[in-house]
Amino acid sequence: MNKKRLLKLLEIFRRNSDMDHRLGLNEIVSLLEEEGIAVANRKTLYDDIREISESVGEIEYENGYYLDEAPFSLSEIKIIVDSLNSLKNLDEKFLDDLKEKLYSFISEYDTDFLEELEYQNRHSDKKFLNRLEDSLYAIRNRRMLFIRRKGKNEEEIAPIFLYRQNDYYYLYYHYPEKDKIYHTRFDNMVSSRLSDREDGLSIPKSRIIDHIRESSNAFYSGKTKTVVAEIMEDSESIRNRLQDDFPNIVFTRNGFSLKASINDAFFSRLTSYGNQIKIGDREIADQYISFLNQIITRNSPERRSS
Repeated sequence: MNKKRLLKLLEIFRRNSDMDHRLGLNEIVSLLEEEGIAVANRKTLYDDIREISESVGEIEYENGYYLDEAPFSLSEIKIIVDSLNSLKNLDEKFLDDLKEKLYSFISEYDTDFLEELEYQNRHSDKKFLNRLEDSLYAIRNRRMLFIRRKGKNEEEIAPIFLYRQNDYYYLYYHYPEKDKIYHTRFDNMVSSRLSDREDGLSIPKSRIIDHIRESSNAFYSGKTKTVVAEIMEDSESIRNRLQDDFPNIVFTRNGFSLKASINDAFFSRLTSYGNQIKIGDREIADQYISFLNQIITRNSPERRSS
């Protein structure tokens, strides 16, 4: 038994394989040769793989070999790394060393994925905190606030309160031009700045509650189903509208999924998108068609004249 070869083989499996990235024997031989270790006999590899499986972690085979060691799940490492990044008094080199040790438990593909997420989080964090700070100050001091949402011009609004749902923050506000209450997700806001004007408003809580019920809660009352849909004419403005209409929406490459109660309140909101939304589930699509047919019947000339 060659201990050096076993250690290198284990390292190769840890860094280059997972359930989505499996290694064939030729790839394993090439990676070992890159480390200066020649493999004269393929049987030696089979023995090494069995040795690792019995002593370190299970090496599975299904259209290729991969290490199923997994002392930490990807989500667990993400939580730990996020917690480390939030500690402001840690030396940067010490922090990098700790993260490198954590990443040694996962493949390089998962490491690249987490590091990209970390960069995005750090890149947007300061702007997010600035918008949050502006909103809190405006709410507490009854000040108007200028906000600009994706694809929109800057608007002067009166912030009312913040609401956190599904790990997102939402700002509920009064829009004087239309005398209506709206809400938007913070990551849908591009910028914010305080206005010199006081809001001068006294909005009854009942109006806010009615708005929440109308805009979101009505879709999640009672039993919910997962709705998967395709966006037929995809654009940033449509996605922004969907974010505001459905706070728990999750966008996919060509559409979205969300959980909602399948009722008239849900379908009535979908009608504003016309033929831009195509529901994937046949049963829900049929219910939506039935809902539209009821509207057509109620508003047909024969019905109105009777």
